[in-house]
Amino acid sequence: MPEFLYSALDDQDDVLDGMFQGHLDVKGSSGSATSRNPRHADGGMGIILFPALVDLLDGVSQLLRRERGTFKCSGIGLPLKFKLKDGRMTISHRWTVIDESSPQSTATALWTAAQQLAGSLLDRVTEPTHYTETAPDGTDRYIDFRVQVKESLTRFEESKAQITY
Repeated sequence: MPEFLYSALDDQDDVLDGMFQGHLDVKGSSGSATSRNPRHADGGMGIILFPALVDLLDGVSQLLRRERGTFKCSGIGLPLKFKLKDGRMTISHRWTVIDESSPQSTATALWTAAQQLAGSLLDRVTEPTHYTETAPDGTDRYIDFRVQVKESLTRFEESKAQITY
């Protein structure tokens, strides 16, 4: 079973919009992947946690609902590839397989990490970002991670509950 660990960088008390920087470490049965840069003692800047979390949760959620296929994380997070085939979830980083487990095991591990991250940082978000997105009704709205993360967690939980294979 893979293990996902999100960690925030220190000294981000002034971040009010949820654009926390940090790292994602993934450990699997046959390897590992990290957003840390080995050339920097603190691991470097890493990723922006909540956008990367939403991307990962929504991508894996869609994969679980389809019960097959491939999802590649976008450029905002750790470059991971998830492949679901014949009831097995394979996680790769670049060209190396780091884990192969059941979809349920992978979903449970990702769910646990997402809950821990949201539980530790989401209450500190007090305002939307200065960035906009297009809403489903076609209007522009400011990105608010208080809303986005909760909606993504809900979608993921629903997909996780529907795993029958």
